[in-house]
Amino acid sequence: MKLMKLAFTGFLIIGLLMGCMTESTSQPKEETKDETKDEQPEVNNSKMWKDVSTPEGFNNYGIKPTLNAWITFHAEDVAKTDDVKEYLPKITSLTFENDRYFKIQGEDFQKDFENLHLLAAMINHCVYVISVQDKKGIGTAETYDQLNKSYKYFTELLHDIDVVINYDGKGETFGVTHQLDGKKVDKLESTF
Repeated sequence: MKLMKLAFTGFLIIGLLMGCMTESTSQPKEETKDETKDEQPEVNNSKMWKDVSTPEGFNNYGIKPTLNAWITFHAEDVAKTDDVKEYLPKITSLTFENDRYFKIQGEDFQKDFENLHLLAAMINHCVYVISVQDKKGIGTAETYDQLNKSYKYFTELLHDIDVVINYDGKGETFGVTHQLDGKKVDKLESTF
C-alpha cells in the first residue's frame, strides 16, 4: 500500500513539475526579451515580478478577468471552505485557471506558485488515498490530518500571494512565501 502511495505521488508530482517547466520555458520567451531590455539593466532582483496573464475567454465567478480580482476571489473562497469534500474541486479549478489564464514572471514568485501546485497535488493524493482507505475499511485519521495540514498551508500561501499582488506585500501574512522572505517557507515545503 505504501509503495502504491509513493508511486502515485511520484507520478503526480513529476506530471505537475513537467507541466510547470514546459509552461515556464515556452510562454515567457518572447516577453523575457522585452523585459530584459527594459528592466534588467536597472535591477536584477529575484523579487521583481510581472503579470503576464492572458485572461481572454475567462469569465467565471462574475469577476473582472484580472489577476488581482482572480487571486482575491480564490483567496477568500478557499479560506472560508471547511468542508473536506469541497477542497479538491476548489483547488482543481484554481490550478487549472492559473495554468490557463493567470501567470506571473519572477523568480521567487514562481517558486510560490510551484509550491501552490505541489500542495494541490498533495491534497489530490490525500483525497485519493482516503477514498481507497474508505473502500477497504482502513482507518483514515492520519491521511485526514495530512489533508487538513496541506489545505491549511494552501490557504495560507494563497492569502500571502494575494497580499503580494493586491497590497504590494504590505499587510498581515502567514510568512509562507519566497516573495516576502517568509520565515515558514521551509516548514511549508517540508510537507511534500
